Amino acid sequence: MADQETNGYNDEASDFKRKSNASLREIDPDDDGEEASKQSEKVQEYIRNILNERVALDRKYPIADRLLQVEVETAQKNGKPPARRYIDIYREKPIKLQVKVIVPVKEHPKFNFVGKLLGPKGNSLKRLQEDTMCKMAILGRGSMKDRKREEELRLAMDPKYAHLNDDLHVEINALGPPAEAHARIAYALAEVRKFLIPDSNDFIRQEQMREMLEDPECDLPVKKAYKKSIAPHASAHDGLPSSGMMSSSPVPASSRSLPPQRKVLSILDKARVALEDTHFPR
Repeated sequence: MADQETNGYNDEASDFKRKSNASLREIDPDDDGEEASKQSEKVQEYIRNILNERVALDRKYPIADRLLQVEVETAQKNGKPPARRYIDIYREKPIKLQVKVIVPVKEHPKFNFVGKLLGPKGNSLKRLQEDTMCKMAILGRGSMKDRKREEELRLAMDPKYAHLNDDLHVEINALGPPAEAHARIAYALAEVRKFLIPDSNDFIRQEQMREMLEDPECDLPVKKAYKKSIAPHASAHDGLPSSGMMSSSPVPASSRSLPPQRKVLSILDKARVALEDTHFPR
């Protein structure tokens, strides 16, 4: 991967740690302490049954053992055993959705996908989350800039950093009424896909470069090289007479055309437009 420092991505923004999803968990106001205690007992019993099955397998089947371990971690994170869930669209009961999008680093090992997804100071990823109304995190092997630190955390076997054993991916979470939650995920998938195209000179990269050039705190070699490249053009234009510019009369305020009003799109409309642009490009 290319050096992320030369692309304007700092340590603070590129150190991806798994954030707590507590805020995404569905909270039922009808649940009381007794119900919570029953849920805790159920999940503990469920975990004990899984551990007993792992002991019975005696690690003879490593894939099955791995799946059981994942199930234990999932039950511990959710605080309840898995159950068949129905979507209540009559009451518009909020649901939580999560998808993990693989980053194609195996197909393009030299491209800096993490830098492109993050953007200068993490602004690209922040805007993605704001636009799609989803929470996103870049996780997996290669998600941390400090590779030595990443290897230490991976070997520490801390459940908080268990994602470092997985392939590099983008985790997308959405919480909302059923139709809207699925629309947010669809919109997020269509938008994230644009960042997974290994093009260093597409519209996204150009916008990120423009953002770095306009940032007064950004002092990177790529910015200095760009200034040197435009210096000869600027000096050539300095010698041109400016009379033509001074003689132009100001346009009356009444004759100025107002910008067209933009239609306010719902998240469903945005998802539909994004999917149409993805599958049926103009």
